[in-house]
Formats: sequence, structure tokens, C-alpha cells
Amino acid sequence: MRQQVIEDVIVSKHPSGTIATELEARLGAASIDPVRRVFAPPLTATPIAAPDGRLITLAPRTDPIADEAAPPWHDAGALLARLHACPVPDGLPSHGGRRQFELAVAEADALHPGGSTDILRELGQRLLQTWPSPGRPAIVHGTFDLGRLGRLPCTDLWLLTAPHTLGVGDPAWDLAGPAALWGAGLLDQASWFAFVGGYAAAGGTTPGEGQEWPGLDHPARCALLMATVAELRRCPAHPRPALTPTAETLLAACVKANGRRW
Repeated sequence: MRQQVIEDVIVSKHPSGTIATELEARLGAASIDPVRRVFAPPLTATPIAAPDGRLITLAPRTDPIADEAAPPWHDAGALLARLHACPVPDGLPSHGGRRQFELAVAEADALHPGGSTDILRELGQRLLQTWPSPGRPAIVHGTFDLGRLGRLPCTDLWLLTAPHTLGVGDPAWDLAGPAALWGAGLLDQASWFAFVGGYAAAGGTTPGEGQEWPGLDHPARCALLMATVAELRRCPAHPRPALTPTAETLLAACVKANGRRW
């Protein structure tokens, strides 16, 4: 998806093949209460067709987290819990996270064979074959990370952004990205527990202290694979990927995640 900011409007051009009725349902859900209380609401719930046939959506400009600021992990967890508690609107499609995961698996399949990235192909296929049914279907963001937080100009409240992947699914999916980074050692304990604490304080369901969280296991492995593929995009690819330290850490975590326990 391509984005451009024009004055105070974010103009997003969506990929070819985006289904208009699904996108409209996602935008519509984000435009009405109670979801619009946690989202920066779209400026219009109806996608606009560009001359090339691709769909365009309009959203208000939001200010992202400043580079020097402490990430608002507690606020992020609370926002997701409030989203997951919203009634699921009729006609809302499944969230767009699985499609993003399938694209990441396809990209992993195209990586240079015979090297350290081979584990991604095996892990990706295994996760697709063992995809679970949602234990408690809810309305979820679908592609949450800290880049999906923003503040409207002249406000102090954090809101979720990018409703184009909003849909029905397991709430654990939205918690999986931070969980994967924490499991790989790339997110510190204080940040992870601030995130989970904010989620629980706002009514989100979490296990008791010291207990397992089995419903988070599969989504976290998916998020780990997607984070690894995204990091590999930043690595020089010829003749073989020259791995960054972060990519090496993520790949090592993928090796563990491909086992029975992570």
C-alpha cells in the first residue's frame, strides 16, 4: 500500500486485487461507535476508485511516536483491549493478518535456498497447515505494531490507525507482534509487561502470573516469521543474504519456533 500526506489528509492507495466490499466494511466499522473511539476514524467509509482501478482511502493525519519518546506500550495494550471488547458488526470480513502472513510465507519461499533462511519455508508451511480456529472471535486490528499508533493534531490521546486490515479473528493475533519480539529477546521485559498490563487493566483476558498462554503461541510464531522476512528485506541479497544482527537473532528464534516448544 502506498501513502501520501496532503495537508492534513493521508491518501492511501491499496494493492490491486483489494476487494471493495471488504474494504468498505472495514472502513464502516472504524467509522461508528464504539470502534471509532479507539481508531482515528476514516474521513469517508467509501473507497474511491483511482483511474488505474486501484482503491483509495482517506484518513486524518496523525502524529506518530517521536523517535526520542518512550513507546506507549501500556496505552497500546489498553487500546487493543477496548477494540476487542467492541461488538462485531454484521458483514465484517476476517482480519487481513492472515493474508499478510501468506504473502510473507510466499516471500520466504523465494529466498535463496540452501542457506540459513531455509527454516522460514519449513516454519511457514507448518504454521499454515496448523492454523487454529479463533477461540473467541472478536474484532481485531489485524496488523498491529507501534507504527499503527498515532495522535490527531493538538490531542494527547493515542489512537489506532490503518483500519484496512480490521476484521474478525482471535484477539491473540493483535498481541502476537510484541510477543514475538519479546520471545526473541528484542523487546525488554518492562515493555512487554507494560503492554500486557495495559491490556489486562482495560479488560483484556490474560493468564495468571506464571501461567502458560497457549492461545498466543501460534500467532506469535506467525508474527516472528513476518518480522524475520521484513528484516531480511533490509539485508543485501546477493549472492547470499548478508544478515544484520537483528536478522540473525530473528532467524535463531525461528529455529526454536519450528520446534514443539518455543
